[in-house]
Amino acid sequence: MQTNNIQQVLLDVRKSYRFLYQYQKRILDLISFIGGKYSRQYSGGWPKFSKAAPRNGGGDLGCWAWDWLNMYFYEFHFESENKVSFSIFLLNDTGYFQANNENKSVKRTSVSKFTDVENSESKLIFVVGKNLWEGWGRDWDEPEFILKSEGEKVKDNGIMVFKHYSLENFETENKANECLKNFEIYCLKKGIEFKVAENLLE
Repeated sequence: MQTNNIQQVLLDVRKSYRFLYQYQKRILDLISFIGGKYSRQYSGGWPKFSKAAPRNGGGDLGCWAWDWLNMYFYEFHFESENKVSFSIFLLNDTGYFQANNENKSVKRTSVSKFTDVENSESKLIFVVGKNLWEGWGRDWDEPEFILKSEGEKVKDNGIMVFKHYSLENFETENKANECLKNFEIYCLKKGIEFKVAENLLE
């Protein structure tokens, strides 16, 4: 019985890795698509839930398993233009943040204590800053940024705004374009010009 159990577990692991590859490939394609729509060049990214994956002989066996799963919560940053900066944050699972907001003793490694997957969300968070880029918390993990659907920060002559979009809303190109246009309008209301290239909406 035990042998059958481990065989099933390993079968599920193989399926999960292959599924995760396909999913992350689609995410990378989506991020590239969005950057292109806003005429922005990708300039680098950072994991926000854990450290970067150990590479070239680095790291140790005491590193979190999360360190090898960087895209749980990840920032994709694009080149600034006219003092306007832009990032897309991929938040694959709000479960930790919801649980920790209710009970601060919940740790990032306490997976069994995360909010149930059925009651958690997967989303993209669009962030634009004009003359300002300082984030919400050291790792962009303040509850305001993670759990509110939109927000802003104003300092001197600078402003930053963010807005959440469910990943479900990027299922088709038409639905994705609606989100991008919605964010353009949101930015404009906040005094930031951040336009989708009109010829790319057709």
